[in-house]
Amino acid sequence: MRADHIPNDPGFTNLWGFRNTGQYGGQVGFDMDVDTAWDTTRGVSSVSVLILDTGTDGNHPDLNEAARMDFTSTALNGCDNHGVAVAGCVSAIIDNNLGTVGVAPNCPVLSARIFVSFTSLPCSGAGTVIASQYVNALQWGMTQGARISNASLSLVSSSAISAQYNTTRTNGMVHFASAGNDGLSGSNYPGSLNSVHEVAALHPGGQLANFSNFSNDVICAPGEFIYTTDRVGAVGYNGTNYVVQAGTSFASPYTAGIAALMRSISPLLTPDDVESILRSTATDLGATGRDNTFGWGMANAQRAVAEALLRAQCAFLGGYCHQSTVGYASGGGAFAICSTTPLTCPGTATLKL
Repeated sequence: MRADHIPNDPGFTNLWGFRNTGQYGGQVGFDMDVDTAWDTTRGVSSVSVLILDTGTDGNHPDLNEAARMDFTSTALNGCDNHGVAVAGCVSAIIDNNLGTVGVAPNCPVLSARIFVSFTSLPCSGAGTVIASQYVNALQWGMTQGARISNASLSLVSSSAISAQYNTTRTNGMVHFASAGNDGLSGSNYPGSLNSVHEVAALHPGGQLANFSNFSNDVICAPGEFIYTTDRVGAVGYNGTNYVVQAGTSFASPYTAGIAALMRSISPLLTPDDVESILRSTATDLGATGRDNTFGWGMANAQRAVAEALLRAQCAFLGGYCHQSTVGYASGGGAFAICSTTPLTCPGTATLKL
């Protein structure tokens, strides 16, 4: 029997992407199974997530933040709210009887301010990004030990930024970016890079959000009716410290949070490992298999964490875990076959959760 941890944060009932009970007219059970993943891990403090965005002010009592750096040399303005909302999707604190909770609540965020919002009202979400500042922020994240990054934005392509994404990925960082909110087929930069995972947005009813970009290479995550942290006080979106938002901007950090859970349970996973696990354990949507609307399907935290754990167990035994032999028993437990060589299975042992 599974425990399925239900936190005491009062806003948890709003988080249909974690546990869909029909909120917002949703399809019951259409979610990322985050609560079941928490039975295995809620993250660890040594796995941090770099948030490349408008920055945070450090005042929110419900945000697990390890460090922040402003690469713009420009103070936060009245429209710079986006970064706090994105960060909360990853690491809003669990079981503090306050507000909401993130996918990986014990994994702190590293906030890098690389985006200055335009201040004309109403806030448009547009702004200015300077490539050199973005490059410096990725470098800072790597030196701070970030294992994952998230960029919920779209940019004009930059060879310097592309090169830094490649460098940091080679050094072990896993990168995520939002697919964009144009309702079009295709990729926005930097999600279009091979070194970055592009994330599309889902509606709680089981369909692609009508604003979400799409392609056969995206992975999907909840992106409508997302309850998350807001800047504290009147400078935020609504003055309540929390906000309900929509956009691929929020689907992306949800998926980054799942990667943080995976690396919390199995820190030796390579970027290729994280990618293959996210894709192979995703919930298939639309046409059978990978398709041009939902890509690889919806990220599933419970299955991704279970697979990461199984690979760690196999590695501990000196064997190899073959993805084709990983399955889920009728009682809900995951199992895998571990072998002593990567290509053959002369002697196997079954590991069960």
